[in-house]
Amino acid sequence: AMALLSLGLLAAGTAHAMGLATPIRFRDGAAPRLNITRGGVITAGCSHAGDFAHQTHITWSSLVDGSCVFSGQPYHCAVTKFPGDQMVDATNSSSVPHCDGCPDGKTLIYDHCKNHPQYVDVGMLPDYPRRACGQNPIKIQDCIDDVANLFDDRVYLFRPTHDRCYLKGAVANVQALYGQLLTNPDEQVKFVNDQPFPHTLPTNSTPYFNHSDPAGFDGPGECLRWVYPGLTWAGEYKEENVVEFNQSYYMDDDGVGINKKGFVYIPDVCKPGMNGPANNGCKMVVITNGCGDFGGGDDKDWAKYGETNGIVVLKPCVGGYVDAERFPQAHEVQRGLLDVYGQLSDDYVMQKAPHMKFVGKVIKAVTGW
Repeated sequence: AMALLSLGLLAAGTAHAMGLATPIRFRDGAAPRLNITRGGVITAGCSHAGDFAHQTHITWSSLVDGSCVFSGQPYHCAVTKFPGDQMVDATNSSSVPHCDGCPDGKTLIYDHCKNHPQYVDVGMLPDYPRRACGQNPIKIQDCIDDVANLFDDRVYLFRPTHDRCYLKGAVANVQALYGQLLTNPDEQVKFVNDQPFPHTLPTNSTPYFNHSDPAGFDGPGECLRWVYPGLTWAGEYKEENVVEFNQSYYMDDDGVGINKKGFVYIPDVCKPGMNGPANNGCKMVVITNGCGDFGGGDDKDWAKYGETNGIVVLKPCVGGYVDAERFPQAHEVQRGLLDVYGQLSDDYVMQKAPHMKFVGKVIKAVTGW
């Protein structure tokens, strides 16, 4: 498999040098195994993908050592009832099919943590990752990694001032959760909340709210330079370094919205045989999201930093088929979003949940851990 990958990259590089159009290669096989350094994997995303980046960081903290959350809600918050919460009748069309703390027949208002952040009791937030798996001994397998793995991690948080999806206080509650999980949050967390953008992950070309000129705010760069101190600036995006792989290898269930294809951007220095910067391995940013092809949205912005800094960009993809008969309340998953509302299972943040298990498998496949 590694030989096939190397030959594919070589052929694509030759075509690029000849000036030929270089399609993204389909590799009908597993994700490539690369030399990724321990402690060098982070997650990143915006909106539902920001929720999931944060979720993945905590659930798979033995694999992931940092996160960049652009407009995200706190871990397990979407299904947690807080003392001040308003409840509604639970129906077959409820977008919050599971509620932790609600009486029978009741559930939570959809997006209560995003639209009503004042309801959230931040002191309750660490309880679930600390206790949900049982204690002394762990009673639930494939659950949540030990929160001690988070102690030394670095986190970048972003909420623009004109974000109407995550109201003021929503991302501050994520900051409050990390403040209770990290050793020195004042030094490990950077929270940017003063940029006048709408709901977005801004890149250099993104204008401010009600403006048309690029504002020049480099969201991916701001994230990466915080989580990986000492980076150089972005370089050249090389289309021939994008590899498409078959995600069917990592699907236990083909009815939960997982796409058939995923992508990985492999910088020149991270290709098989190169073994990464100074032979110590490459870093990796995981940007799980709905996918068409690689290169849209902010994909290239992450890849440009990856090319000059030895950072692999892994993009596991959702947006696949959802079995509506089995998951009639998975409205957001059917729209191509990640399960950050418990619409596929009540244990949606645990390692055994469909989307969490899938992304963990892909990370392990690429790293070999």
